[in-house]
Amino acid sequence: KPMRVSYHNWTWNPTTYTGSGDRLGCDGGGGAVFMRKQGKPEPGGSAVRFVSLKVKFAVLFVLVAVLLLCFNTAWRLHVQNEQAEREMLETTQVLATEMDAIWDFMEINQAQFTKKEDGTYSLYCVVAAKVVAKLFTSKSDGVVVHYTNLHTRKDDDTPDGFEVRALEALHADPELSAYYELTTQADGSPAFRYVEPLYITESCLECHGDPAGELDAMGYPKEGLKEGDIAGAASIIMPAKTYMDNIRTNLIQETLLFLLLILCGLGVIFWGISKLVTHPVGQLEGAAASLEEGEFDVRVDAATVPDEITGLGRRFESMAEQLKNVYVGLESEVESRSAQIIKSNEVLERQRCELEAMNEMLQKDNRLKSDFLAMMSHELRTPLTSILAFADLWSNTNTPRNDDEEKIMEEMKANSQVLLSMVNNMLDLARMETGTSELMLEPVDVADVLHAVRRGMHFLAEKKGVSVTVEVNRSVPVILGDQEKLRRIVENLVSNAIKYAHAGGEVKVSAAYSCDEHLLIMSVSDDGCGIAEADQASIFERFVRGSAQKAGASGSGLGLALVRELVELYEGTIAVSSAVGCGSTFTVKLPVGLLELDDEYDEG
Repeated sequence: KPMRVSYHNWTWNPTTYTGSGDRLGCDGGGGAVFMRKQGKPEPGGSAVRFVSLKVKFAVLFVLVAVLLLCFNTAWRLHVQNEQAEREMLETTQVLATEMDAIWDFMEINQAQFTKKEDGTYSLYCVVAAKVVAKLFTSKSDGVVVHYTNLHTRKDDDTPDGFEVRALEALHADPELSAYYELTTQADGSPAFRYVEPLYITESCLECHGDPAGELDAMGYPKEGLKEGDIAGAASIIMPAKTYMDNIRTNLIQETLLFLLLILCGLGVIFWGISKLVTHPVGQLEGAAASLEEGEFDVRVDAATVPDEITGLGRRFESMAEQLKNVYVGLESEVESRSAQIIKSNEVLERQRCELEAMNEMLQKDNRLKSDFLAMMSHELRTPLTSILAFADLWSNTNTPRNDDEEKIMEEMKANSQVLLSMVNNMLDLARMETGTSELMLEPVDVADVLHAVRRGMHFLAEKKGVSVTVEVNRSVPVILGDQEKLRRIVENLVSNAIKYAHAGGEVKVSAAYSCDEHLLIMSVSDDGCGIAEADQASIFERFVRGSAQKAGASGSGLGLALVRELVELYEGTIAVSSAVGCGSTFTVKLPVGLLELDDEYDEG
């Protein structure tokens, strides 16, 4: 039966599902809710129409009945046509045999006929045969016997179209005993045509034999035929209307009888299918509809005799029972799971609050650490600066008493310088972490910055016996940058190079300018222990030192980290090229603004 199915327009709210189709949802308390179909189809939605099994079987039975009826009619028509043709053939053959018997009788008794004075007979066989044929034709119901040939002596014997085809076929095939066919006459009536050949015998040679052209007893020229040649043919026309009418009548009667038998048989089959198939299937459909509506207590009436559909119904009931059990278990499972989820959410909420509290504590500790480092660095920087100032003042105002005293002063200056550099690095890193460090742009002469760094590193370089050279390319202009941060970048790279250079070695500081990219390119090279390739990716991290460097000198591991932070603040790049035992080269590229170009720069 027609059905309309539509699943659409689903919406969600915190408590249940709603929509136009059946779904299994969950209410706010964790219980299962079996939803019903609601609403109407959307405008423009197409309804799905179903055709019932009864209609399908009825259409199938009608098609089968029509096909069987057509096949039976065609077969019966073919059989009856063949039967009528055989009967007409037998009748015409009997008639032809009788005509042949008359012909043979006249031929045998030809000598007994009275002869005329000129020696000719008063009656010939051919004349007698034609007369008998006319008499038979006049007394029969439409049957015509006609003697003919391709070349006739009289116009009455001229063959028609069918007789011409028959004579040609008989001449072409000497083995052919007769030529017959069921045709339609000129007036539209059916007729059976039969043509049988006539052969020359010894008695026929008197009129049709040699010599050809000589006039025979009847005044016609002879044809010069031989014994056994075809002299002509006997054509019989038998009306077939009676036979066709009988065939039509029989066909109608047999068709009606066959149709009645088919309808009776199909009716019995249809009743059996309706009783044994469609009715149980309808019950299954109703049970499925009840199951779809959430009614799991369904029952399907069992047939008297068990069969496949009965077994299907029992299995359907079993499936409904299992679904009921699953549904009940699902309700309790959903309720249990909902309770667990609620508890889990509560635990997660507590953990989130705890994490927020811990994050606040960590941020506070981090701020305290940064503040402590900044404060300590500032407090350490002031006395260190004072120590260096008093050491310089003492050196300039007092003559050393001996070499040891001078050596002690130089050692104190160098160590104070190293300690001050470490404090400055810690202070700068603390500022970078708090985000208070920014670029203070001003005109900067790169050559002055590099030479100032070389002078500041004089104590460290002299203590280790390392020479520091500065080379500034003539193309380097006066730039717009942060002089202090630029100095800190070069100072840390030079300090690091002096620290790891060999005693008596050399540190080279160079600067150049790329006009195409507007980049200030600075490099610091040393001939020290070098950096292993595996360590080059991590040396810019805080408190990280290369394995080769650890054995060479002490250090905090903050210098290169600060250099990277300052270079990134400049939005520049830093790279290292090094190998163990072959020294290192650090290259810094900084994008800078131009203030003016100087014609010449002095080289230190």
